[in-house]
Amino acid sequence: MEKATSRLRVLALLVVVMFLALSTRLWFLQVLAAQGFNKEAHAQSIRTVYTDPLRGQILDATSTPTHQVVLVGNRESLEVRITPSDLGTQGEAVILRVSQITGVPVGEIAKTLQDPKYLPTQAIPVAEFVSKKVKYAIAEHPQQFPGVSVESTFVRSYPMGTTAAQVLGYTGLIDATQYAAWQKNGYSPNDIVGKNGVELSYEQYLRGEQGITKLLVNSDGEVLGTVSSTKPTPGDDIQLSLNDHIEKLAQKALLEGMQHARSYHDQNGYALQANAGSVVVMDAHTGAIVAMVSTPSYNPLWYERGLTTQQSKYLNNGDIGALQNRATQLSYTPGSTFKPITGLAAVKEGYASLSGYYPCVGTYVSPGDTSGAQFVNWTTANLGYMSLGEALKVSCDTVFDAFGTRFYQTWAKNPLGPDALNGDLQQWGFDEPTGVDLPAETSGLVPDPGWASGQKTLFPYGWVPGGDILTMIGSGYVQVTPLQLARAYAAIANGGHLCTPHVAAQIITPDGTVVKKVGGDCSDTIPYTADQLSYIRGALRSVVQGGTATCAFQGFPFSQVAVAGKTGTAERGGTNKGGVPKQDTSWFASMVGPNPDKPDYVIVTMVEQGGFGGQTAAPITRQVIDGLYPKIGDASSPSCVTPDR
Repeated sequence: MEKATSRLRVLALLVVVMFLALSTRLWFLQVLAAQGFNKEAHAQSIRTVYTDPLRGQILDATSTPTHQVVLVGNRESLEVRITPSDLGTQGEAVILRVSQITGVPVGEIAKTLQDPKYLPTQAIPVAEFVSKKVKYAIAEHPQQFPGVSVESTFVRSYPMGTTAAQVLGYTGLIDATQYAAWQKNGYSPNDIVGKNGVELSYEQYLRGEQGITKLLVNSDGEVLGTVSSTKPTPGDDIQLSLNDHIEKLAQKALLEGMQHARSYHDQNGYALQANAGSVVVMDAHTGAIVAMVSTPSYNPLWYERGLTTQQSKYLNNGDIGALQNRATQLSYTPGSTFKPITGLAAVKEGYASLSGYYPCVGTYVSPGDTSGAQFVNWTTANLGYMSLGEALKVSCDTVFDAFGTRFYQTWAKNPLGPDALNGDLQQWGFDEPTGVDLPAETSGLVPDPGWASGQKTLFPYGWVPGGDILTMIGSGYVQVTPLQLARAYAAIANGGHLCTPHVAAQIITPDGTVVKKVGGDCSDTIPYTADQLSYIRGALRSVVQGGTATCAFQGFPFSQVAVAGKTGTAERGGTNKGGVPKQDTSWFASMVGPNPDKPDYVIVTMVEQGGFGGQTAAPITRQVIDGLYPKIGDASSPSCVTPDR
């Protein structure tokens, strides 16, 4: 018994000694050794390295898996970047060293770093395509280049040059506004993103997913090992409905036509400026945009290299700045190209009929209007009575002026209600964006009594007959984009379907899988019968065969390819430099194809300060059509001066 008690005492003593030892060790680890462990922990940390994915390509409509026509691609570049917040007190000296080693002027680097679109914590690119010698020099002397890095990256290549620049867009370092909006989607301050055109519209597909590598590093920056790593996922390719061949064809026709127009003079004796314009070629049945030209243009590669002062000035040069897409982002008075649409509105409201005849007088005065306002035709001669189709053929303003009075008189009976003309035009999609898959589309304007009430300077007495009269002939304050007009003419061509225009056709993964098809929405319709639309198509065919566009289509084989169209000449207010009045906008809106009742394409051509529609825009369109159907013969270049107002 005594032995057992002794053993228990020894065992208890051992337990106490063990607990004392453990407690002492724990106290040592928590108190005496804590500082050493903290130093060791701080000496090692996790660094996250992001690898940019390869951005998706933009391809033309004819591309196949085995033969790609690349409109926007990628090429490798060594890029010098500076993070302003990491420069410390050596900022000026570091910038000077970077300038010396890269050849980029100090002022240009400083201007880039001070650009408010960048954040101070961003690694801002200041030089691209530098040599490996520059990379090694910076890497070997980190103390002389704090905040400076050289990154191997892929930058965009634009083999088309200035062709379709506003459609394709460009890329650049994410700005503060984009970062604030997209940060929740995983974007970082140093991401390269789309800035305009397709590059911006389809950013979410083109971007891909970044690769993320987590490295264990010590306080000297030495990598001790890799914690985890995921490879970047390339972005999807975007195949457009844009046809490379037709786009170049339309651009060439527009530039040559504008150059030719400058040999003409306006009614004041000044040479035509013809300094800007647009051509839209669209599939009449799907809304697919086959070509969209806007000039002046620019080379998106400028943004990859950084804009010079001269390039920046050119891009933002007032009325003829090259950045804006004239087909979608600027609106214009449409002139007589509006008459087929307003003529149908008059038929719909019962003010005109397909079998009626109407006086085409030289001067028109709205009945009951005591203001003294007179509306003149393009000729002072009285051309007698004519059908609606004939009025379109010879572009008689005064026939449509009378229809405008009827619209006004109906509204005047109930001035608190809407103007029927405005409502009819909105059914065609005017006064709102078309929904095209390009950024910053404008809506245009269809004036009405509500709008006029806010324009006291223009309408001090409220809505007057002239409001509807001028809108009927596409004059006054109505504004449309070339794309809006193309969409409306496509509805006339295809039997009444308003298609949503689109430049993309499909989205394709890097392995060639089609993940999404784009476009083809033609669900909206206009309230006109097949007979009414067929009548208008027939009237527009007469415009190019005996009407205001006859000269431009001399010798054209209409038996092989049917052409229907309408010229337009729209007056502009304001003056150019030197006080010279701005000249007329030249228009030609058309539909074309072997089957006259089912045209293939709609083509809308607009030239700012280009003179008469039959003089400049129609010959340009003729050249595009000859290129679309090369077997019918070569384009002619007639000298056409057509008095279409």
